[in-house]
Amino acid sequence: MSTEQHDADAYGQELARISHHQHEATAARFTVFQALAAAGIGHEQADDIVATLEAGAVAGAHKGARASA
Repeated sequence: MSTEQHDADAYGQELARISHHQHEATAARFTVFQALAAAGIGHEQADDIVATLEAGAVAGAHKGARASA
């Protein structure tokens, strides 16, 4: 296998991994919105709650990445 072919395979695997995680994140986000709606939380407040959760997750991921660097 050539280096170029190996790089293309690795790139494709990385794209597949990212796509999988994005799909899982979208499904989880939808589930959270459903749960908040079932609890009587309005769309605007639910969007604020989910945005806060996502911002916290991103901040935590960045902190973890800096700590492991």
